[in-house]
Amino acid sequence: MRTHLIIVALMLGAIGCADRTAPTSGPLSSPSLTGSIPEQTDHPGERAYKELARVVPSHGGLYFDTLTGDLNVYLKDLSEGPAAKRALPLIFGQALAGVLARHPHAGIVFKQGTYTFIELARWRDALNDFFFETSSVQSWGIDHARNQLIVGVLSAADSQAIVAKALELGVPEGALRLERTGRFQPETGRFQAETSLVDSIRPIEGGIQLEFEKSPSLPTQQCTLGFLALWGGEHAFVTASHCSSQELRLDSTKQFQPHSHVLPQNGSSIGFEVADSSFLCNHLDPHPCSYADAAVYRATLGPGEWYFKRIAQTVSGCNPGCTPHAPLTINSANPFWSIVRTEPTIVVGQLVNKIGIGSGWTQGFVFYINRSVKKDSSAYSDQAYADFQVEGGDSGSPVLLDILGGTDTTVTLGGILSGKIVGGPNDGLAVFSPWAGILRMYPGLRVN
Repeated sequence: MRTHLIIVALMLGAIGCADRTAPTSGPLSSPSLTGSIPEQTDHPGERAYKELARVVPSHGGLYFDTLTGDLNVYLKDLSEGPAAKRALPLIFGQALAGVLARHPHAGIVFKQGTYTFIELARWRDALNDFFFETSSVQSWGIDHARNQLIVGVLSAADSQAIVAKALELGVPEGALRLERTGRFQPETGRFQAETSLVDSIRPIEGGIQLEFEKSPSLPTQQCTLGFLALWGGEHAFVTASHCSSQELRLDSTKQFQPHSHVLPQNGSSIGFEVADSSFLCNHLDPHPCSYADAAVYRATLGPGEWYFKRIAQTVSGCNPGCTPHAPLTINSANPFWSIVRTEPTIVVGQLVNKIGIGSGWTQGFVFYINRSVKKDSSAYSDQAYADFQVEGGDSGSPVLLDILGGTDTTVTLGGILSGKIVGGPNDGLAVFSPWAGILRMYPGLRVN
């Protein structure tokens, strides 16, 4: 039921809030070690949700409707609607501003929730060690669009054992949803192409080709440069941690652009790894974990070869993808975007973009946030899933928000691409590390 429209003036702009209530239904209307060691349950991407819970204790998560732009908010106690209506523009103002730019009439819809965010977070954290130790569990987190916990399991998994453990720890049966899933796959590449994102580009910028040597006995591999940064006052850049010889371990891997010295098109090393942070997944598991598939490289470029804030802008893109892939040609009229801000809080239903050498500029919606994702010898917490296309070579790509059209010159940095899910109902969904997790692993990293 729609009651009235509220306009709240913020530094970010005017945020419109329409107070409505709706029955609980489907989630989206669209088709379906450097620095301090973080605590395992310190989820950097959830700070805004915890802040909202201090004001609105019964909130059970929230998401944007991808068709209308409405912000749907679960409340266990609908009488907290007025308090939520006041708090949301202050806490989620930047995300709301981005959606309002595309959906000027979007509002806030309150839905009856069964569980609070704090309850769901507590149950998830209680299950963390069990999930890390259970090989059939591939991912888990809070499903903000359904007001439940979600657990991704392999097809041969013993689901009864997972449910039994959850009940033993006090998790209500209705709060847990299991889904069949495939395995996570990083998106490094090994190919040759003839278009601009993979050419030699100076000054360097986010979205262009990197090449590195995984092992002397293996062919060189390609990834995408995520973004330029300042690290300890020095020129640096960031790409995925697995785009190095040892994932989540400092190894001084050199990155070349566009090619390494072992190829006929001799390139120059543009930097070497100086930070690749991790922590132990739990006390029983020696495997490394991180809030971000990200590593920092010290740039070794000459004057004029490193310009802050730039992301390569291609001539066009696809939503969510296309065959053949989107063109890699850089837009001669607007050759780059400038990063003017970062997105501290990713919300389900946000529109996000990625620029990579494998599939170019692709765009899609966020499906899940703050999910833990396992790999063969490591795991990542607080990852986000989105439905934009990714292909080999896209690992490390910048994930961007607030691109409204081809004439934009500024963007918001949301994170970097890690890989995608292969198999199961979520087959092909991209997995990226949000900015909040990158900053948690590398305090003081500057991008604007």
